[in-house]
Amino acid sequence: MPRKTPKKLPDEAAIRALASRESFERGRDYRRDGAVSDLVMRGEEVGAAVAGSDVAPYRVTVRIADGHIREARCTCPYEWGGACKHVVATLLTLVEEPQAVAERPALHALLDPLDRDALVGLILRRVALDPEMAGWVEAEVATSLSPGGGAPVDPRPVTARVRAVLTGRYRRENYWDGYAASGDSAELRALVERAVPFLEAGDGRNALRILEAVAEPLVEGWLGQQYDSDEDLYRLFHDLGRMMAEAALTSDLTEAERADRAATLADWDESLADYGVEEGFGIAIRALETGWDDPALADILDGGAGPWPPEESDDLEDLELTDVRLRVLDGFGRHDAYLNLARAAGAHTRVATMLVGLGRIGEAVAHAGSHVTQPSESLILAEALSQAGRPEEALAIGEAGLRLGEAPSGEPWSPGRTVVPLARWLREAAGAQGRADLALRAARTAFAQTCAQEDFQAARISAGTGWPAVRDDLIAHLIAAERARDRAEILLGEGMVAEAVACVRKGTAYETDDAVLLRLMEAAHASHPDWVIRLGESRAEAIMQAGSAGQYARAAEWLTPVAAAYDAAGRIDAWSARIEGLIETHRRKYKLRPLLEALRY
Repeated sequence: MPRKTPKKLPDEAAIRALASRESFERGRDYRRDGAVSDLVMRGEEVGAAVAGSDVAPYRVTVRIADGHIREARCTCPYEWGGACKHVVATLLTLVEEPQAVAERPALHALLDPLDRDALVGLILRRVALDPEMAGWVEAEVATSLSPGGGAPVDPRPVTARVRAVLTGRYRRENYWDGYAASGDSAELRALVERAVPFLEAGDGRNALRILEAVAEPLVEGWLGQQYDSDEDLYRLFHDLGRMMAEAALTSDLTEAERADRAATLADWDESLADYGVEEGFGIAIRALETGWDDPALADILDGGAGPWPPEESDDLEDLELTDVRLRVLDGFGRHDAYLNLARAAGAHTRVATMLVGLGRIGEAVAHAGSHVTQPSESLILAEALSQAGRPEEALAIGEAGLRLGEAPSGEPWSPGRTVVPLARWLREAAGAQGRADLALRAARTAFAQTCAQEDFQAARISAGTGWPAVRDDLIAHLIAAERARDRAEILLGEGMVAEAVACVRKGTAYETDDAVLLRLMEAAHASHPDWVIRLGESRAEAIMQAGSAGQYARAAEWLTPVAAAYDAAGRIDAWSARIEGLIETHRRKYKLRPLLEALRY
């Protein structure tokens, strides 16, 4: 049924921030072309089918809470950073076409009233239709024991489920398409995460049983199928190694058991290395071999002098293993040992945040003043102080971090000064505490590095009545910036049409979003008709020549301000001749021709 009560949904800016520019633009095209279907909202979860390059549509799942996008998944093989075009298309359809959304009860609301027999019957009926579900149920039940309860996890259903997922990972489409990824890497990761409750409970032995049950068939699958281009599995091997290391350090394994497991992992690691997997199980092997037995480590945990790892070690695995050791010490509540190891390892942010957690605020601030050197570190500590109910100290740490990221007078901004996340946090936090001066300083710092629309508008709010002078400074910086994705959009929003056109001319039009260019062309059709005509006709011509019927409406969009520009320049006869020529040239394109005819004056 149609959605009756509008929920708080993300806006276009939030969707744009989720994806790369190319993915957003492609997603917007998909939405306009009607690629999204079966759009259903169940509580916080939105599902949809999106037509793509595969025969079957891709399935998109998005979770939205309080207007924020909490999670987004798609069954397509996209892995180049940010959300894929199918997720973007789904979200844009959700926001721009609410009438297309069917609202249904959340699954938990449907299942809650059912008694045990009804639920069991429901599952068994589904298993009869989907035989693979039986293996999934077995793996879920096997790993659902109470962590720390003493009962051993049966690893066999987990291993069987991993093999089933990997077997389906590649399927034969047809002779020309070859093999296409179809296995669910998300399910593999979910199986790995079944070990997390056991790790948190200090039940390292059962955590290892689960992780090894996943790793063994995963290694076999890699060697058997040579998934050398699958970035998901590369990352999964790395995460498995870290989690195995943590499990080894929390387990009660005997020395012989440790040696046996380390030998198995070493064999797997050696085999994987032949296929280019550099981050395998080395950290877990090191954890199994060393445990907590190193005398130098024991001395540091008791408060002895560092450094740790020893100066002669420059192995990244030693540094990573130290991070795992800190997690384990924190989990066991060994706070003094944690602080001692963190100091010896130079993990100053961890020292400070642990001190905050222990309520030792003065020590935390003093430690930060002496050791924190990066804005990103200041942000972590400032957020910890804020969450601990210490806003004044949080602002002080944030302000100090802001100075760490600000370029000295006369020097250019450096990409290495990653101050933007801190500046944005400080801008909001200082504003909430009535520190308008600090909020504005943070806002200006953020915009100076990003030249982004969101930071420009945030600076407007922070500046209050002083906005005119601040605006002039920011605009001057924006125009002079070497790169600024939102430059034309900001200038257009400020009514500076000529400046926006000049900036687009100076760079390339492809640096500006199409939607902004179209708005700029509409605003500039009378003042800059020649520019509007050249740009609009070139974009429309490229689309029409490509012959993609689904894009013809976009060609008409580009030509609409072109027609207005001809008219404003007193050249309407020239436009009439131009449009008639286009109609004749593309007369056989039955979807394009009526769009062109509608542009006649």
